[in-house]
Amino acid sequence: MDGGSGTPLVVLGGVETGMRPLTGTEQVLVRRWQRRTTARPVTILGRPLPDDSSDAERIMHPRVIADGVATVLRALNLGPVAIEAESGGGRISLWLAVDHPDLVERLVLASVASETPPDSPMAERMGRWISLAEAGDWGAFFASMAQLMKAAPEGEAGSFATAARLQPRPATPERFMGELKATLDPSSFATDRLDEIDVPVLVLAGEQDQVVPLASTQLVADGIQGARLATDPDCGHTVRSSFRGYDDLVESFLAEGD
Repeated sequence: MDGGSGTPLVVLGGVETGMRPLTGTEQVLVRRWQRRTTARPVTILGRPLPDDSSDAERIMHPRVIADGVATVLRALNLGPVAIEAESGGGRISLWLAVDHPDLVERLVLASVASETPPDSPMAERMGRWISLAEAGDWGAFFASMAQLMKAAPEGEAGSFATAARLQPRPATPERFMGELKATLDPSSFATDRLDEIDVPVLVLAGEQDQVVPLASTQLVADGIQGARLATDPDCGHTVRSSFRGYDDLVESFLAEGD
């Protein structure tokens, strides 16, 4: 989407369940991000689609996706951009900043973990999701996700609760499962490389996040020199939609580099 004269913004979402393309998805994205084009052009990137489903886990590795994002940015001739990433998109963005520093001017990271330790609740949760997905039990999968995406006091988390009621089967389940498995792969962990990131970074977290614990996001903020951490005591995993004043806070940070 075309926009103002500020630093171009590239948006990366969390792990995609593969429900696209659904009728109306593009319009929903435009409505969500159109107001941000007042200051800058906005480009929204999804995940790659493997030609061969058996290749999904390799292609969906965060570092491999980061290389793909770099290829896209160079092809579009966007130059150094601001990256705004959420959850699984944050891991990709960390690798992008490490491996392709010439392309990244600023980073906004929401609900992000730089690693998924094998003995952690995060790893246990992803393992359970993978088992449900492999069994084709999408109703139970989406119901579980809907509960975890919300903040503890909330009744349910909008889009995931709707998905749970509809019990859809993702259009590209191999891609979804591949990304989850790749996120558990220690070679995707970026913690030891965080000190190489040399751009302004804003990290946001919900203190009620049941998917990525605040301590994991704090680890990212502590590992990047000069990174700022902001938290919302009532927010869960869906930071972009639940964090108080999210857009204003992020735009104020991005404007410092315009």
